[in-house]
Order: sequence, then structure tokens, then C-alpha cells
Amino acid sequence: MIPKALLLSAAITASVMVPVTSTAAPIVNVCVAYDLGGPGDRSYNDAVLAGLTKAKKTLNFNYEGFITDGSAIDREKRIRAMVAKGCSPILAIGSGYTKLLKNLAIEFPTQQFSILNDASIASLNITSLVFNDKQVGYLAGAAATRVSKTGKVALISNAANVNLEAGFTLGASAAKKKVKLTSKYATTGFADLTKSLIAEGNDVIFVAITGSDNEIFSAVVKHNESKKKEAPEVGVITIEPDQYLTVSPANQKYLLGAISKRVDNAMLDLVTSAIRDQQITDILDPVAGIYGRSYGITGGNIEFVIWAPKLQVFKASITAASRTAAKL
Repeated sequence: MIPKALLLSAAITASVMVPVTSTAAPIVNVCVAYDLGGPGDRSYNDAVLAGLTKAKKTLNFNYEGFITDGSAIDREKRIRAMVAKGCSPILAIGSGYTKLLKNLAIEFPTQQFSILNDASIASLNITSLVFNDKQVGYLAGAAATRVSKTGKVALISNAANVNLEAGFTLGASAAKKKVKLTSKYATTGFADLTKSLIAEGNDVIFVAITGSDNEIFSAVVKHNESKKKEAPEVGVITIEPDQYLTVSPANQKYLLGAISKRVDNAMLDLVTSAIRDQQITDILDPVAGIYGRSYGITGGNIEFVIWAPKLQVFKASITAASRTAAKL
């Protein structure tokens, strides 16, 4: 008979020698399909990269980016390469990827995709990350009207944006009922358009284009430096990171304020959900079946940053306007 002590010793030895199986979850690998130009655009590409870099300081994940030449063929090649690498989620920046993702979501039903600044794809495996344009417009309209001396304010955008314009009108009208609003759409010739708006008496211009607003600011600076003493000074309100501006002493003093879209918060949400093996599934359009998340003033995802002292005096009013806009 084998002594009990020897049996106990053998059992302990055997338990120590049993291999331990790791249950640690694999590291999430986030892949980014940059919009045309890639990092260095001082717009959404840079904002996404900065957001992921910031998230990396508190979360354990990997990320890498792929730059496209903008063609449909190249965009598809980049996305397919990410799928083959096992990236999840794959984040596409901009509506240039909309048609492609719509098709790939069907071809790869278990692959998780995300798209920034587009909420038109009805697919459970596509997360749309967008910002509330109506709230953005309301804040701009409320601020522009309050600081305007002429009672005439203008909006410049690349194309018609129903929500942005509706918000701009609501915000401006709430601040001053008799304000005159002008909306213009353009993709080129911004300097001439700006001169025309100034000639019509608009002394505040809300810039809602995508890309550089240096051309607009150049026209504003030139006007302000050559205007008659009694003529009102023209100021500009912008959106970050939709536009970028090479800030200089000459143009900074005419920047009234900027509405900031916190892309970094969206990136933190995206990565956190991926690490938890979850998906952001807020309902954006129950009829169309579009899911993702709309970021707004609530939670600090849209903020108004005051630059000019003459707008600073309306800080309390702008704060009140923010509370109203948050309900839109």
C-alpha cells in the first residue's frame, strides 16, 4: 500500500506540472483607411490619428493607417488588405468610402467596419460616427448674430446641408429675430465669394467648408485692413477639424470663435468598444436601420471655443445657447 503522504505529494507535483492555458483576449488591431492625403492634412486625418494616439495612453491596442490616392480601385485595395490582416475594427474616414463599404459589409458579414462623417449605410456591421450638424449650426448662428453690428451674417459651405442650415437659422433667429441670413455653396473661388458677401454687408461669416479656409481669411484680412474707419469689421467663425487655418497675427484677430468636434472622444469610444468585443449600436435612423453614434454638445463632444474679446462678452449667452442647442 502506498502511504497517504506519498499520494498527496504526487498529487501536488502533478497539479504543478499541468500546463496553464491563457485566457487573455487578443490585442485589438485598429486599422484606419485615411481620406485622400493622409496624416498632415490638418483636418480629419490628423484628428483621427491624434485621437488614437491619445487613446493609446490609457488603452492597450494597436493601430495602423493606410493612405489612399483617392481612386475607387485604390480605396478597395486598401480596405481588402486590412480585412486580410485581420483588422477589427476597420475605420474609414469620409463619405468617399461609402459605396465601397456598403458592398464589402455584405461580402464580409462578420467583419466590423466603421465610417466617420457618414450615416447613410444600413448595415449591422458598419458603425457610423457622426456629429450633430444641427447643433453645430445653432451655435454658429447664435454667436454670429450676437456679435454682428450690421445684422447680416452668412454661411459658406461646400454643398447644401439641411441640418446645418436649419440649425444656423434657428440659432440666429433666437438671438435676433430680424437678422438677415445668407447661405452660399462653393468648392472654388472662395476669395471672390467672400468679397461679395462682405460687399452685401455681412460682417460675420460662418465657414462650414471642408479644407483650408486660408483663402477666405485672406479676403477678410484684406478688407479689414483697407476698410473705412466707420465701416464694421468682418469676423469669421469656423469648425474644427473641418477647416484648417494657418494662424498668424494678421488673421487670428479676426477669428471670432471655432466650433470644435471632439473626434478624440469618438476614437476613444470606438477603441473601448472593440476591446470589449462590442459594437456601438445607437440607433441613428430606425427606419433605414442605420447604427452608430451621433456626437453632440451633451458630453462635451461639440464645444464652442471663443477667440475674440468682442465675442467673449457674450459668453453667458453662448453658454445658454449651447443648452438650447443640446436639445436639438
